[in-house]
Amino acid sequence: SKPETTENIELGTKWSLMDDKLLFSAALFQITKKDVMESVGSSYATLGTLNTGRNRVTGFEVSLTGNITDKLSSQVGLTMMDSEILDSFDSTNEGERLSNFADNSAFLQLRYQITDKLALGSVATYSSEQFSGQPDSAAGDTYKVPSYTVFDMFASYDFTKKLSARLNVGNITDKDYYLASYRSGAFTYKGDARNAQLSLAYEF
Repeated sequence: SKPETTENIELGTKWSLMDDKLLFSAALFQITKKDVMESVGSSYATLGTLNTGRNRVTGFEVSLTGNITDKLSSQVGLTMMDSEILDSFDSTNEGERLSNFADNSAFLQLRYQITDKLALGSVATYSSEQFSGQPDSAAGDTYKVPSYTVFDMFASYDFTKKLSARLNVGNITDKDYYLASYRSGAFTYKGDARNAQLSLAYEF
């Protein structure tokens, strides 16, 4: 067998807005993966896996990062993609989308500096639906992972210039959501339930 190879082509632009307070970026990209290892179905016992797969992802992404006001900052990102199996040991897979692949995703973070020491923020993460299947294989059409939006919150406090604390609360609504689905939907990865982490940092 040969190592898998990846070709990445990207065309992007960046713009400074509002007197350099905000940075806008956009990019078109194409990622082609070649010599993808594939299981050869009923012939696996004699042939094992072969470098017969090739797939491609094309997409567009935009982001906006910076300060909206002196106290309010933001990070916003949106990605829209399309995937396709180009070559496969099983020719019926060709032209199909990739399994466990979300076509669209989005991210929004807002942070507000309440005082010189205290800041609060929130994060929203969105992923569109995904269809089950093995990695780098064609997606099935029977089982899918539904789309989801998860909300997080965080707070930070600077005791001194060197000592600070940060509290992160993930999935504040305790939403049930899933990240991937394998083996025709019989095996899934579930996202984290509500969780909290408190950390202290000291700079020497």
